[in-house]
Amino acid sequence: MKATSASNASEAVSRIRSRRSQSPAWHGLYSEPVPDHTISDTVRGFDLRLSTQAGVFAHREIDEGTRLLIEAMRVSPTARVLDWGCGYGVIGIAAAKLATKGHVTLIDADIRATRLAQHNLELNGVENAEVVLGDGLHDLPLKAHFDVILSNPPTHSGREVLDDLVASAYKALRPRGQLYLVINRLLSLRRQVEAVFGNTEPVARQKGFVVIRAVKVPRTHETEISAAL
Repeated sequence: MKATSASNASEAVSRIRSRRSQSPAWHGLYSEPVPDHTISDTVRGFDLRLSTQAGVFAHREIDEGTRLLIEAMRVSPTARVLDWGCGYGVIGIAAAKLATKGHVTLIDADIRATRLAQHNLELNGVENAEVVLGDGLHDLPLKAHFDVILSNPPTHSGREVLDDLVASAYKALRPRGQLYLVINRLLSLRRQVEAVFGNTEPVARQKGFVVIRAVKVPRTHETEISAAL
């Protein structure tokens, strides 16, 4: 039984590499990373192996805020999901395993992170996901829309980046789409989410981390003007 599972995983990796190697960008953007550490952990019931390296966020173990988000997020089997600031990909991988008939996009501005995320998709046999090197939602197609956006945002990036994430997430979500964010003592970010979405609620809390959820709902013209100001 184990041999069959290993064979299936190997075949999945081969299919992924074969399909993506046809792209001219494959050899430059997604060249093989040089990991120096492997995390083996179980998250949301999934046994994962994650290659990491020094210099990327939480490279020794899965961050507590990230773990809390994965356990709290609601992802349907057909969902289209965005993992914003994906790092080495653990949130996106878990989301892809939940959205078995959907699709997940993982995006990060750090090329080391995107290479590791691509490697980890293959390592965990994930075929319904893609990795994009880019500056948040601005480097995705204008028509890209999602049912769920997930992020444990980099707080060191500053408020301008975080505010832009919230505003861009609202535009990129489909009606009734959901934004999940990890916050840690950034109560003002929660107020920004409330201002843009008109709603927010904590869905999980542990060890100083809070996961909040906001839902894209129709807004009145007056609300849109107020949020823009």
